[in-house]
Amino acid sequence: MSDLTATPIQPMLPSRPRPGKLKIWFQAVRFFSFTASVIPVLVGSALALIDREFNPLLFVLMLIASVSCHAGANLANDYFDHVKGIDTVESLGPSKVIQQELLTPAQVKRGMLIAFGFATVLGLIIVAQTGWVILLLALLSLGAAFLYTGGPKPLGYIALGEITVFIFMGPVMIGGAYYVHAGNVTWEVIVASLAVASLVAEILHANNIRDIDLDRRAGKVTLATIFGRRGAGIEYILLVAVAFGAIIALVIGNPSFWPALLVAATVPTAFELSRIAVAATDALALNLLLRRTAGLHLRFGSLLTLGLLARVILDRI
Repeated sequence: MSDLTATPIQPMLPSRPRPGKLKIWFQAVRFFSFTASVIPVLVGSALALIDREFNPLLFVLMLIASVSCHAGANLANDYFDHVKGIDTVESLGPSKVIQQELLTPAQVKRGMLIAFGFATVLGLIIVAQTGWVILLLALLSLGAAFLYTGGPKPLGYIALGEITVFIFMGPVMIGGAYYVHAGNVTWEVIVASLAVASLVAEILHANNIRDIDLDRRAGKVTLATIFGRRGAGIEYILLVAVAFGAIIALVIGNPSFWPALLVAATVPTAFELSRIAVAATDALALNLLLRRTAGLHLRFGSLLTLGLLARVILDRI
Protein backbone atom coordinates (compact mmCIF):
# COMPACT_ATOMS: atom_id res chain seq x y z
CA MET A 1 0.00 0.00 0.00
CA SER A 2 1.34 3.40 -0.86
CA ASP A 3 2.06 5.91 1.91
CA LEU A 4 -0.26 8.81 1.11
CA THR A 5 1.02 10.81 4.06
CA ALA A 6 4.59 10.89 2.77
CA THR A 7 3.86 12.78 -0.44
CA PRO A 8 0.79 15.01 -0.42
CA ILE A 9 -1.19 15.04 -3.63
CA GLN A 10 -0.59 18.23 -5.63
CA PRO A 11 -3.17 19.68 -8.00
CA MET A 12 -2.36 19.18 -11.66
CA LEU A 13 -1.31 22.48 -13.18
CA PRO A 14 -1.25 23.05 -16.92
CA SER A 15 2.32 23.11 -18.21
CA ARG A 16 3.46 26.03 -20.31
CA PRO A 17 3.92 25.11 -23.97
CA ARG A 18 7.53 24.91 -25.07
CA PRO A 19 8.47 27.80 -27.40
CA GLY A 20 9.54 27.07 -30.96
CA LYS A 21 13.23 26.71 -31.77
CA LEU A 22 13.49 30.10 -33.46
CA LYS A 23 11.87 31.84 -30.49
CA ILE A 24 14.20 30.02 -28.10
CA TRP A 25 17.29 31.20 -29.98
CA PHE A 26 15.92 34.74 -30.19
CA GLN A 27 15.60 34.58 -26.41
CA ALA A 28 19.09 33.11 -26.06
CA VAL A 29 20.86 35.77 -28.13
CA ARG A 30 18.69 38.50 -26.50
CA PHE A 31 17.51 39.83 -29.83
CA PHE A 32 16.01 42.93 -28.22
CA SER A 33 19.49 44.04 -27.10
CA PHE A 34 20.94 44.27 -30.61
CA THR A 35 20.20 47.97 -30.78
CA ALA A 36 23.32 48.38 -28.63
CA SER A 37 25.44 47.03 -31.50
CA VAL A 38 23.42 48.56 -34.36
CA ILE A 39 23.34 52.17 -33.12
CA PRO A 40 27.17 52.61 -33.11
CA VAL A 41 27.39 51.45 -36.73
CA LEU A 42 24.54 53.80 -37.72
CA VAL A 43 26.16 56.77 -35.98
CA GLY A 44 29.64 56.09 -37.38
CA SER A 45 28.25 55.62 -40.90
CA ALA A 46 26.10 58.76 -40.67
CA LEU A 47 29.21 60.72 -39.71
CA ALA A 48 30.98 59.26 -42.74
CA LEU A 49 28.03 60.26 -44.92
CA ILE A 50 28.41 63.85 -43.71
CA ASP A 51 32.01 63.79 -44.96
CA ARG A 52 30.92 62.18 -48.25
CA GLU A 53 32.72 58.95 -47.36
CA PHE A 54 30.12 56.16 -47.39
CA ASN A 55 30.26 52.61 -48.78
CA PRO A 56 26.83 50.86 -48.77
CA LEU A 57 28.24 47.32 -49.03
CA LEU A 58 30.68 47.79 -46.17
CA PHE A 59 27.87 49.37 -44.14
CA VAL A 60 25.72 46.24 -44.49
CA LEU A 61 28.65 43.93 -43.70
CA MET A 62 29.48 45.94 -40.57
CA LEU A 63 25.89 45.79 -39.35
CA ILE A 64 25.70 42.00 -39.71
CA ALA A 65 29.17 41.44 -38.22
CA SER A 66 28.39 43.70 -35.29
CA VAL A 67 25.14 41.91 -34.49
CA SER A 68 26.83 38.50 -34.84
CA CYS A 69 29.57 39.48 -32.43
CA HIS A 70 26.96 40.83 -30.00
CA ALA A 71 24.99 37.57 -30.21
CA GLY A 72 28.17 35.62 -29.50
CA ALA A 73 28.92 37.82 -26.51
CA ASN A 74 25.42 37.30 -25.09
CA LEU A 75 25.67 33.53 -25.52
CA ALA A 76 29.13 33.54 -23.96
CA ASN A 77 27.74 35.51 -21.03
CA ASP A 78 24.97 32.94 -20.46
CA TYR A 79 27.29 29.95 -20.87
CA PHE A 80 30.11 31.12 -18.61
CA ASP A 81 27.76 32.59 -15.98
CA HIS A 82 26.08 29.18 -15.82
CA VAL A 83 29.36 27.27 -15.62
CA LYS A 84 30.67 29.56 -12.89
CA GLY A 85 27.43 29.36 -10.91
CA ILE A 86 26.58 33.06 -11.29
CA ASP A 87 23.26 32.47 -13.04
CA THR A 88 20.73 30.30 -11.18
CA VAL A 89 16.97 29.82 -11.23
CA GLU A 90 16.81 32.88 -8.93
CA SER A 91 18.59 35.11 -11.43
CA LEU A 92 16.62 37.94 -13.01
CA GLY A 93 18.56 37.97 -16.27
CA PRO A 94 16.73 38.28 -19.60
CA SER A 95 17.77 34.95 -21.18
CA LYS A 96 17.80 32.02 -18.71
CA VAL A 97 17.48 29.49 -21.56
CA ILE A 98 19.82 27.13 -19.71
CA GLN A 99 18.05 27.49 -16.36
CA GLN A 100 14.67 26.94 -18.08
CA GLU A 101 16.11 23.86 -19.84
CA LEU A 102 15.25 25.30 -23.23
CA LEU A 103 18.84 24.82 -24.40
CA THR A 104 21.68 22.77 -22.98
CA PRO A 105 24.98 24.43 -22.02
CA ALA A 106 26.60 22.59 -24.94
CA GLN A 107 24.08 24.07 -27.39
CA VAL A 108 24.64 27.58 -26.04
CA LYS A 109 28.41 27.11 -26.32
CA ARG A 110 28.04 25.87 -29.90
CA GLY A 111 25.87 28.86 -30.77
CA MET A 112 28.49 31.17 -29.27
CA LEU A 113 31.24 29.67 -31.44
CA ILE A 114 29.11 29.86 -34.59
CA ALA A 115 28.22 33.52 -33.94
CA PHE A 116 31.83 34.50 -33.26
CA GLY A 117 32.97 32.50 -36.29
CA PHE A 118 30.46 34.22 -38.60
CA ALA A 119 31.47 37.63 -37.26
CA THR A 120 35.11 36.76 -37.89
CA VAL A 121 34.48 35.76 -41.52
CA LEU A 122 32.60 38.99 -42.22
CA GLY A 123 35.30 40.93 -40.39
CA LEU A 124 37.98 39.43 -42.64
CA ILE A 125 36.01 40.51 -45.72
CA ILE A 126 35.88 44.06 -44.34
CA VAL A 127 39.58 43.93 -43.46
CA ALA A 128 40.40 42.90 -47.03
CA GLN A 129 38.79 46.16 -48.18
CA THR A 130 40.27 48.42 -45.51
CA GLY A 131 43.54 47.23 -43.96
CA TRP A 132 45.28 46.09 -40.79
CA VAL A 133 43.82 48.79 -38.50
CA ILE A 134 40.36 47.25 -38.77
CA LEU A 135 41.85 43.78 -38.32
CA LEU A 136 43.39 44.91 -35.04
CA LEU A 137 40.14 46.48 -33.87
CA ALA A 138 38.16 43.38 -34.87
CA LEU A 139 40.51 41.04 -33.00
CA LEU A 140 40.44 43.26 -29.90
CA SER A 141 36.63 43.42 -30.04
CA LEU A 142 36.28 39.64 -30.36
CA GLY A 143 38.73 39.18 -27.52
CA ALA A 144 36.84 41.60 -25.30
CA ALA A 145 33.50 39.93 -26.11
CA PHE A 146 34.87 36.52 -25.11
CA LEU A 147 36.88 37.66 -22.09
CA TYR A 148 33.94 39.59 -20.66
CA THR A 149 32.75 36.37 -19.01
CA GLY A 150 35.31 33.83 -20.26
CA GLY A 151 38.90 33.12 -19.27
CA PRO A 152 40.48 32.86 -15.82
CA LYS A 153 39.76 36.50 -14.90
CA PRO A 154 36.53 37.53 -16.68
CA LEU A 155 36.36 41.29 -17.15
CA GLY A 156 32.74 41.39 -16.04
CA TYR A 157 33.64 39.76 -12.71
CA ILE A 158 36.39 42.19 -11.72
CA ALA A 159 34.52 45.49 -12.09
CA LEU A 160 35.73 46.13 -15.65
CA GLY A 161 32.39 45.48 -17.35
CA GLU A 162 31.24 49.07 -17.84
CA ILE A 163 34.71 50.21 -18.88
CA THR A 164 34.98 47.42 -21.45
CA VAL A 165 31.53 48.13 -22.89
CA PHE A 166 32.21 51.90 -22.90
CA ILE A 167 35.41 51.49 -24.91
CA PHE A 168 34.39 48.79 -27.37
CA MET A 169 30.75 49.72 -28.03
CA GLY A 170 31.58 53.42 -28.17
CA PRO A 171 34.87 54.76 -29.56
CA VAL A 172 36.02 51.43 -31.04
CA MET A 173 32.75 50.62 -32.83
CA ILE A 174 31.85 54.14 -33.94
CA GLY A 175 35.44 55.08 -34.73
CA GLY A 176 35.92 51.76 -36.50
CA ALA A 177 32.74 52.18 -38.54
CA TYR A 178 33.80 55.65 -39.62
CA TYR A 179 37.32 54.40 -40.43
CA VAL A 180 35.95 51.61 -42.64
CA HIS A 181 34.25 54.27 -44.78
CA ALA A 182 36.78 57.10 -44.64
CA GLY A 183 40.17 55.61 -43.74
CA ASN A 184 40.69 58.01 -40.83
CA VAL A 185 38.98 59.29 -37.68
CA THR A 186 38.07 62.89 -36.79
CA TRP A 187 37.67 64.51 -33.39
CA GLU A 188 33.93 64.86 -34.03
CA VAL A 189 33.68 61.08 -34.36
CA ILE A 190 35.42 60.52 -31.02
CA VAL A 191 33.28 63.08 -29.17
CA ALA A 192 30.03 61.68 -30.63
CA SER A 193 31.15 58.17 -29.70
CA LEU A 194 31.46 59.15 -26.04
CA ALA A 195 27.73 59.93 -25.90
CA VAL A 196 26.74 56.53 -27.26
CA ALA A 197 29.39 54.78 -25.16
CA SER A 198 27.99 56.26 -21.95
CA LEU A 199 24.48 54.99 -22.61
CA VAL A 200 25.65 51.51 -23.63
CA ALA A 201 27.60 51.32 -20.37
CA GLU A 202 24.46 52.64 -18.66
CA ILE A 203 22.52 49.55 -19.79
CA LEU A 204 25.08 47.23 -18.21
CA HIS A 205 25.22 49.35 -15.09
CA ALA A 206 21.42 49.19 -14.72
CA ASN A 207 21.72 45.41 -14.97
CA ASN A 208 24.39 45.39 -12.26
CA ILE A 209 22.31 47.64 -9.99
CA ARG A 210 19.45 45.16 -10.26
CA ASP A 211 21.73 42.17 -9.57
CA ILE A 212 23.81 43.74 -6.81
CA ASP A 213 22.70 41.32 -4.06
CA LEU A 214 22.92 38.19 -6.23
CA ASP A 215 26.36 39.22 -7.51
CA ARG A 216 27.66 39.79 -3.99
CA ARG A 217 26.49 36.33 -2.91
CA ALA A 218 28.13 34.77 -5.97
CA GLY A 219 31.41 36.67 -5.45
CA LYS A 220 31.05 38.66 -8.67
CA VAL A 221 32.61 42.12 -8.37
CA THR A 222 31.02 45.01 -10.27
CA LEU A 223 31.14 48.75 -9.80
CA ALA A 224 27.69 48.48 -8.25
CA THR A 225 28.88 45.97 -5.62
CA ILE A 226 31.90 48.19 -4.87
CA PHE A 227 30.08 51.53 -4.67
CA GLY A 228 26.96 50.18 -2.99
CA ARG A 229 23.40 51.10 -3.84
CA ARG A 230 23.75 54.85 -3.34
CA GLY A 231 27.07 55.11 -5.17
CA ALA A 232 25.71 53.05 -8.05
CA GLY A 233 22.83 55.53 -8.41
CA ILE A 234 25.30 58.41 -8.57
CA GLU A 235 27.29 56.57 -11.26
CA TYR A 236 24.09 56.21 -13.29
CA ILE A 237 23.56 59.99 -13.14
CA LEU A 238 27.18 60.66 -14.15
CA LEU A 239 26.89 58.41 -17.22
CA VAL A 240 23.75 60.28 -18.29
CA ALA A 241 25.59 63.59 -17.83
CA VAL A 242 28.49 62.39 -20.00
CA ALA A 243 26.09 61.38 -22.80
CA PHE A 244 24.40 64.77 -23.05
CA GLY A 245 27.60 66.67 -22.24
CA ALA A 246 29.38 65.03 -25.19
CA ILE A 247 26.70 66.22 -27.63
CA ILE A 248 26.87 69.75 -26.21
CA ALA A 249 30.67 69.67 -26.60
CA LEU A 250 30.27 68.45 -30.20
CA VAL A 251 27.99 71.37 -31.09
CA ILE A 252 30.19 73.92 -29.30
CA GLY A 253 33.25 72.62 -31.13
CA ASN A 254 31.51 72.53 -34.50
CA PRO A 255 28.20 74.47 -34.61
CA SER A 256 27.24 72.84 -37.92
CA PHE A 257 26.35 69.76 -35.86
CA TRP A 258 23.44 71.59 -34.20
CA PRO A 259 20.86 69.07 -35.56
CA ALA A 260 22.39 66.53 -33.15
CA LEU A 261 20.62 68.47 -30.40
CA LEU A 262 17.54 66.42 -31.34
CA VAL A 263 18.71 64.12 -28.53
CA ALA A 264 17.41 66.75 -26.09
CA ALA A 265 13.98 65.15 -26.57
CA THR A 266 15.18 62.30 -24.33
CA VAL A 267 16.13 64.55 -21.41
CA PRO A 268 12.84 64.03 -19.50
CA THR A 269 13.22 60.24 -19.74
CA ALA A 270 16.87 60.41 -18.68
CA PHE A 271 15.91 62.55 -15.68
CA GLU A 272 13.16 60.14 -14.62
CA LEU A 273 15.40 57.09 -14.98
CA SER A 274 18.13 58.78 -12.95
CA ARG A 275 15.60 59.29 -10.17
CA ILE A 276 14.63 55.60 -10.29
CA ALA A 277 18.30 54.53 -10.31
CA VAL A 278 18.88 56.42 -7.08
CA ALA A 279 15.67 55.53 -5.23
CA ALA A 280 14.32 52.17 -6.46
CA THR A 281 14.94 49.04 -4.39
CA ASP A 282 12.43 46.37 -5.48
CA ALA A 283 13.18 43.92 -8.29
CA LEU A 284 10.21 44.99 -10.42
CA ALA A 285 11.29 48.64 -10.49
CA LEU A 286 14.91 47.70 -11.19
CA ASN A 287 13.89 45.37 -14.03
CA LEU A 288 11.91 48.29 -15.45
CA LEU A 289 14.96 50.52 -15.06
CA LEU A 290 17.03 48.09 -17.14
CA ARG A 291 14.47 47.85 -19.94
CA ARG A 292 13.86 51.60 -20.04
CA THR A 293 17.61 52.33 -20.02
CA ALA A 294 17.94 50.17 -23.13
CA GLY A 295 15.05 52.15 -24.58
CA LEU A 296 16.79 55.42 -23.72
CA HIS A 297 19.91 54.25 -25.57
CA LEU A 298 17.78 53.33 -28.59
CA ARG A 299 15.90 56.64 -28.71
CA PHE A 300 19.01 58.73 -28.03
CA GLY A 301 21.01 56.88 -30.70
CA SER A 302 18.16 57.03 -33.21
CA LEU A 303 17.67 60.77 -32.68
CA LEU A 304 21.42 61.34 -32.94
CA THR A 305 21.47 59.40 -36.22
CA LEU A 306 18.49 61.41 -37.52
CA GLY A 307 20.21 64.63 -36.49
CA LEU A 308 23.35 63.63 -38.37
CA LEU A 309 21.30 62.70 -41.45
CA ALA A 310 19.55 66.08 -41.20
CA ARG A 311 23.01 67.66 -41.28
CA VAL A 312 23.70 65.70 -44.49
CA ILE A 313 20.53 67.04 -46.09
CA LEU A 314 21.26 70.60 -44.98
CA ASP A 315 24.77 70.35 -46.41
CA ARG A 316 23.39 69.22 -49.77
CA ILE A 317 20.84 72.04 -50.04
